[in-house]
Amino acid sequence: MTAQQQPREEAGDTGKAVEIELQQIVYILPGAHGGYSVYLVSEGSTSDGERPFSLRVAQGQEHELPDGFQKFILERGNLPPQHLRAPRELNVVVSTHSGLRLAESFYQEVLQPLLGAVGLAPHKDEGRNDGYKVVVTKNQHTLRDFSRALGKDPKVSDKTVVLLSGDGGVVDLLNGLDHSSAPSAPTIALLPLGTGNALFHSLHKPHYSATPSAPSHFVLALRSLFLGTTSPLPVFRASFSQGATLVSAPVEHDAPVDATTAEAPKDHEKETPVTHLLGAIVASYGFHASLVWESDTPAYRVHGAKRFGMAAAELLKVEHAYDAAVEVRRTSDEASFVPVAVRGKKQDEQSGSQSNGFNYVLATLVSNLEKTFTISPASRPLDGQLRLVHFGDVGGARTMEIMTAAYAEGDHVKLEDVGYEAVEEVKVTVNEEDPRWRKVCIDGSIVELEKGGWMSVAKEGRERLRVLIDV
Repeated sequence: MTAQQQPREEAGDTGKAVEIELQQIVYILPGAHGGYSVYLVSEGSTSDGERPFSLRVAQGQEHELPDGFQKFILERGNLPPQHLRAPRELNVVVSTHSGLRLAESFYQEVLQPLLGAVGLAPHKDEGRNDGYKVVVTKNQHTLRDFSRALGKDPKVSDKTVVLLSGDGGVVDLLNGLDHSSAPSAPTIALLPLGTGNALFHSLHKPHYSATPSAPSHFVLALRSLFLGTTSPLPVFRASFSQGATLVSAPVEHDAPVDATTAEAPKDHEKETPVTHLLGAIVASYGFHASLVWESDTPAYRVHGAKRFGMAAAELLKVEHAYDAAVEVRRTSDEASFVPVAVRGKKQDEQSGSQSNGFNYVLATLVSNLEKTFTISPASRPLDGQLRLVHFGDVGGARTMEIMTAAYAEGDHVKLEDVGYEAVEEVKVTVNEEDPRWRKVCIDGSIVELEKGGWMSVAKEGRERLRVLIDV
């Protein structure tokens, strides 16, 4: 551990308890002669103004430890924790372009010292298994290439991957493992360094609602890593019609696109044919898919989660009615799909006619798309139930009202022009001429369908990943 990486240490005076903020505790290590060390993480700049995260260690004696803190203690005779130590292979993936690009500093300033304190050090030797391997992403292919190699390695059956990433890291890992020959599903630990971090916030939502002053999501993530238990991660399979292509993020623009006066962002020339993708969060068509795609430019990404609101404001000016047919199978006993009626229609003031287009079609396995944006209030962590949210061409102003209601713990699903139900499978057939409106979104990855093409979404039966969560 370098001098720069040393956590700040604080010692209590003799006979005086060390002041410890419960919300900042990651874990507690007992020491010799009844002493202990409390490892605490806070978010925000430290006194020198240079680091976005702060790790410190408070020293004290056992009799000073308040009641209720025992659950954070790591046993000295069981270090590192079993799910992090050999013979299990441990990998740490640092996604350099996720979110506000803080993954590298978080690894160096927080995660590496915490791993070191429990006896884990990074190594470069491929043949070693007594520490952990660090993978720093170089481009959009790094993580998927890593996961393909991970799934084909027969030497080690049990593997843990610590993802310093957003939701895109999970979908890349899932799809890289799609043809894995490994005898068991890898375990992942999510450290939310992305933009929306939908999967992480959905898994940890009970912690946010349990107390008015819940720990930060970084502390919750680190507790899950060191103190959590593993559970199977529910996964869905999105299948596509012939001609579907996986498209890359739009090229860079000097300024955000004004949807009323300019064309939509252009894709990179390279597109990849795709038959299916695995996901753990959402599969969508309509406003949500367009928003994810059109906000994914360097000009927008510098604004973090705010980019979605900025892009949405431009997109809503268009008030496009998406021409699609939506069908569902509501139970596993149903052999065929049944049509979904459009809920909510905008009436043309001049002709008096009503639009039959959809505006929003989203199938999800999680409750939240952001920490405070509840898209599916009935969803519970790891319940594995696919749910559908949809509404018709209600116009830009009403769309914004519906989306705003989602920030009130999912009150949008109580509105009469919003459809919301548990389903077994969803199928969306797209009839748009313009490819701009033929995009579907799978956990942040964008697929373009052919005119008349379709996407079907159903829960995947095979266990693909396990996830560490703090219960």
